[in-house]
Parts: sequence; C-alpha cells; structure tokens
Amino acid sequence: MKPFKVVLIISLLVGFNSLFGQLSLKQDQLFRNDSVFDQDDERAFQTKYKSLEPSENALLFIGQDSFKLEVNPALDLALGALPNEEEWYNQYGVGLQLNITFKRFSLGFTYLNYSTDLLPYQKEYIEQRKVYPSSGVVLGNSFASFNYLESFLHYKSERFFDFEVGYGRNFIGDGYRSLLLSDFGQASPYAMLQASFWHIQYTTLFSMHRDIRGVESSADLFRQKYTATHFLEWKIAPWIRVGVFESIVWAADDGQYHRGFDVNYLNPVIFYRPVEFSVGSSDNALLGANLAIEPTSSQKFYFQLLFDEFLLDELRADLNQWRNPDQDIQSGWWANKYGIQSGWTGLNDFGIKGLSHLVEFNLVRPYTYAHSNPTQAYSNYNQSLAHPLGANFHEFVGRLTYSRKKVSFNVQYNNQLRGISETGTNFGDDLELSNQDRDKEYENYVGQGLTSRVQVLDLSFSYLLKPEWDLSLSVGHFSRNEVRAGATLEDNMTYIRLRTNLFNRYFDF
Repeated sequence: MKPFKVVLIISLLVGFNSLFGQLSLKQDQLFRNDSVFDQDDERAFQTKYKSLEPSENALLFIGQDSFKLEVNPALDLALGALPNEEEWYNQYGVGLQLNITFKRFSLGFTYLNYSTDLLPYQKEYIEQRKVYPSSGVVLGNSFASFNYLESFLHYKSERFFDFEVGYGRNFIGDGYRSLLLSDFGQASPYAMLQASFWHIQYTTLFSMHRDIRGVESSADLFRQKYTATHFLEWKIAPWIRVGVFESIVWAADDGQYHRGFDVNYLNPVIFYRPVEFSVGSSDNALLGANLAIEPTSSQKFYFQLLFDEFLLDELRADLNQWRNPDQDIQSGWWANKYGIQSGWTGLNDFGIKGLSHLVEFNLVRPYTYAHSNPTQAYSNYNQSLAHPLGANFHEFVGRLTYSRKKVSFNVQYNNQLRGISETGTNFGDDLELSNQDRDKEYENYVGQGLTSRVQVLDLSFSYLLKPEWDLSLSVGHFSRNEVRAGATLEDNMTYIRLRTNLFNRYFDF
C-alpha cells in the first residue's frame, strides 16, 4: 500500500472531526491497546455489555422508547518510518461497530478488515505460528491480510443473573497480563452465565476452540476442543477482593470416538476436578487464584497464582534447593507447572492529577498449560489462552501515563526472558508440543533452552478526536531489542496512527 493513501485517509477523517467534549484518553500504543471495556466496577471478570450505551452523537443513531441503535466506523490506520529503509510501514484496518440496546438486551458487533506490513520479529512469529495475535490465520508473509470479528448478545435479568453468548475474547484479572484467561489470542464462540449477590460474583464460561497445528491452511482439518471455566470472586471488604479460578480443557475427539461437548461439565455449581475423575478422563485441569488489595482509592496491588500440575514433595525440593544452592538436591521436576503474577497500579501519582503508573511481574514455569495430548493444551489457534509468551519465561512490565482532558502521553517498557525450544527439542515454552516429548525430567528452570532476552519500549503522544467513537490520533516511537544466541535483533519505527479504541491487540513481546 502506498503511504500517501494512508495519509489521505487520515487527513480526511481528522478534518471531518471537530472537538467534542472532555474525556481522558486510554493508553494508545502501536502493538498493545487498552480496550473500551474497562473494569470500572472493581471486578476481575467483566462482561462486555457494561460499557455499552448508544450515543446520539454516533455516525448513525436511532432511538425510540427503550430501543437504541448506533453505528460507528471502526478504524486502525498507521504509517511508520523505518530506519535505513526506503519503504514505509503501512497498516490499514477499516470496518464498523454496531451497538443495540432494547430493554434488558444488549447486542454488540465489531468488524475490521486488516492489511498490514510486518516488522521482522512479527514475520518470524507468523512464520512459526501461521496466525496473527487476536485475528487467527494470516494470509501473506511480509504483508498480512486478516479479519477481526467480535460480537455478543447479553441479557441482564431483573436481579442476580446475567447471560451472554458471543464470539470474542474474555479476560480475568486486574493487571496488564493475565495468567488465568486473557484477551491475547483468537476470538472463540462462548456462552457465559454470571450471578451477582451480596459481595459475591460467580461466573461460568463455556468456550469452543481450535487446535490448528500442522494444518493451518486446511480449515476442514482443524481439531475442535472446549473449555469449561468457573471463576468465583468474593469482595471481602471494600478494599480487598479474592477470586478462585478453575478451567478444564478437553478434545472433541477423544481416542476412537467423538466426544463433543461433555455434558458432565454443564453443572455450574461444582468443582470440575471431581467430575474429571468420575468420568475417567485425562483432561487438562487448571486451578488458580486472583487477589486485589486497594489500601487507598488510588492504589491497587494485585496478584495471580496459577497451578497446572504439581507434587508437594517436589515443590519442597525446589524450595530446599533455593535455600541451599550449594547442595546437590534433585529438584526442578518437569511437572511443577505453575505461574505467578504480582503488580501495582496507581492513579494521580505524587499528587499530580492524571499521572498514573503500572508495574507488573509475571513468571510461568516450563511446560505449564501444555498437556500430553497437544489438542488439550490451554491454547487456541496456536496461541496461548493466557500469557502471550506461553510458558518458560519471566517478564517485567512498567508503564507511566499522563492524561489531561483529551491529551495523553504514555511510555511503556517490557523486559522479558524466555527459553526457546529449537527444532527437535521441547524445553517447555511451546504449548503445542506434547509433555511426553520433554527433554528433561529434573533440573528444569525458567529460561532453559535457547535463551532470549527481549526489551520493548513504546512512547506515544495521543489526542482524542471524537469521544463517541473513541477515535484517537497518535504519534509515537516503537523499539524492540532481542538478544538471542549472542546475536542482537533490532526493530525500530516512528509512527502516526488513527484508530478507534475498541479492543486490545498485543504484539509487545
């Protein structure tokens, strides 16, 4: 795509918009965006309808009694300058957003058609995975074309219950990443039941996913699988929330028969692990917890703990080895599979209105989320259902944002260490590889395999053009540095971007 086409489109749309209202802007970065679906009522699991309120200032608005409809454009246009390159980086995403409310029903639909250039590290990812994060199978290599689609239908009962069906992504947690369930990967069909009473919120989520490894170009060969998820959150006090998570992954084709959706997991009020044992299955079971502590109205500390599999004696061995590094203790058992997250967010830092920060650390042990049957890995379309890096990594994320009225300045820094499995090996980073093909029984550690250290820096200055569309114009600089096997890989770009902040899209790894 020629750069003047993108510039022309941006110019026309900027010229079309005048100044509207006063609204602080969400962080707007090139390869990670904050969704319009903010957690504004202090819950770790949000349904999509909560932010849905059709506006009379929409591109098209129809309102009569209890019926409201709005249609707005969905845009994601970017033009980037690459160092020492004559070619420009072009990104072209155009579509629409539809929102409807009628009495207790809400419906949302978002569609964008994308065509985009790829930076070298993105090309490598797509060559390996055959997918673009959040958008499924990709056509092309140096230039990618794909579609983004998300939709939902929500019903809110008079008391207690919410029902939602849709095609989209969900998120559990209070941080930037989630080790339980994130909105990183490809959208999936889902059905959700949520009950809220007293200080308790209880969510049951059923989703359908695809295992496409090795058959990415043949949709009729995709292997179907399902997840059944419970999340129970208790607001113990105004300043503390604790949540318990469990999820089961099973393949639609189990051995010699078609299992399909297992009705044994339909019961929304019991733990899945006993059910798994009662039906004699070897499904992939995950357990976790989410904790949020808010000592003041402007500060929040949050934590997540994820267990895929472990033995207490083997965990003790790891602890003893850590306490006594000089002793030769058999430790690092491959099936000590767990993840840890801790973070801190703050608003109006140092008494400066509009200044906020986020600091977060994530660690996931090798082989976590994976399974002996790769179809039952905690993944969808070759992408993790939790953290983008899968397993065998630790990561630091730091973000500082200053927002004032329609203007926002944001700087984000990511520092990641991960171990990569080279061809013919399995050191626990790739969820699509079977645990049975692991390289080691003991002495497994985070970063084993081919060690990669990635640093990402994204600075952006944004201006909110039209709040009703959540349309912003940004200029910024993106830099990525990776050191792998003694070689340094650099990606740098200065960009201008016009987009509607409708959903999250991550490529900051």
